[in-house]
Amino acid sequence: MDIWTITKIADRLEEMDIAIDREAMSLARWIWKDILDLPSRDEVLLGLSELQRLEKTFERLLNGEPVQYIAGHAWFYGVQLEVNQDVLIPRPETEELVEWVLADCRKERREGLRIIDIGTGSGCIAIVLKKHLGDLAEIWAIDLSDKALLVAARNSNRAGTDVKFLEWDFLVHGLGGLGSFDIIVSNPPYVSRDIAGQDIVHRLKYEPDLALYPDGPDPDIFYKQISAVGRSALHPRGACYLELNEFRAHQIEGYFAGSPWNNVEVRIDMQGMPRMLKAVRNH
Repeated sequence: MDIWTITKIADRLEEMDIAIDREAMSLARWIWKDILDLPSRDEVLLGLSELQRLEKTFERLLNGEPVQYIAGHAWFYGVQLEVNQDVLIPRPETEELVEWVLADCRKERREGLRIIDIGTGSGCIAIVLKKHLGDLAEIWAIDLSDKALLVAARNSNRAGTDVKFLEWDFLVHGLGGLGSFDIIVSNPPYVSRDIAGQDIVHRLKYEPDLALYPDGPDPDIFYKQISAVGRSALHPRGACYLELNEFRAHQIEGYFAGSPWNNVEVRIDMQGMPRMLKAVRNH
């Protein structure tokens, strides 16, 4: 047995070159609370099984595995969500996109909304929207991955939200047959292996390719498809809210220039990057 503290874990992370400074302390808190499930005391005497779990965690982190996968969950907009290697880990930038949607819905005070989340993954966007909008909105969520949809459905059940999940190939079928919507929201696959480079690709190695990399050579294919189907899939004055590839924000904005779109707005995220777009369909 051995006495450990959060600071001691952070020091070990720095010694192993896993993280430094604030990142090491943040990671140490994750390990303490979400992996070891320890009380918030300054010092804890760890037993053999806890020490083995701690050493295994260090080993997995050293290999580049995200702490959320090790813990088996992530936090998004105050909701704890199951995550595994079948789904992308929700990012803080996506929380900003969700906040934009919710703020507009509160401002307009509309009822009977139909919202669809394209490429739902863990279900994070759809679940939070439903949790906050409740009976004001019917939420659909589509994904090509049946494994991701199983995770999303479990997350929705635990959150107590009624989201309609559907296995759907958006690039093949668009949104045909699903009816019309007031809001399309998406954090689509947009990473190009060639543009991103090997360092970023290696850093993302544990997360699902299907959620990161569009099939084929065009990294903007999902944005082009969304801009194309919006005319028929959205009600008049309906809107798209999209998370952007920040390095191609200008090009993506261009897909929404002109009919049937107006009031195109790109917003900067907390890191100072152009990361979100809203486009409104003309009457």
